[in-house]
Amino acid sequence: MFRNTLRLALLVCLVVLMSPAYMPALLHVVAFVTERPVTVDSRAVGYRVEEGERTASGRLEARGRRVTLTADPRGHFQTDAQINGRTGEVMVDTGATSVALRQEDIGRLGLRPVPPSAYTVPISTANGSARAARVVLDEIRIGDVRVKKVEALVMPEKSLSTNLLGMSFIRRLSNVEMVGNRLTFQE
Repeated sequence: MFRNTLRLALLVCLVVLMSPAYMPALLHVVAFVTERPVTVDSRAVGYRVEEGERTASGRLEARGRRVTLTADPRGHFQTDAQINGRTGEVMVDTGATSVALRQEDIGRLGLRPVPPSAYTVPISTANGSARAARVVLDEIRIGDVRVKKVEALVMPEKSLSTNLLGMSFIRRLSNVEMVGNRLTFQE
């Protein structure tokens, strides 16, 4: 009896916390716990706000030291980034602890080839376990937003389909905001 009452109480608490009225408060709690700033736009309807204008490509809109990415039809945020001054496509991945680069792309990005002995960092991916090589990138720039001395991992050949812009870049920004299908980075 007590167990069922406790389950019901927890279910009610979960429903209340997940209701739209409490979502902004929940976002602020998450921001406090993670020590990341959060912006809640009171004009949001269903957590989608259409504001500003899209660029001709619909992918990137820069404002000073801010850049806004628009999700592709699959909901992914992909863009071109300047990595050490060279252009490469990246996909934003908040689930990736670090920026992850394809071994096939490092030469084109101006990095020296990584010897097999450098693949010493154990990693877990959706495809299983592997080892990666740790590198430090001089700079990653997306639009006008730039971060210097970014830790990254070079992934073994054929383990990634695209380069990932992970948390070693994202956590160095002053603000990250997602509204609807738009993701804004602020330096």
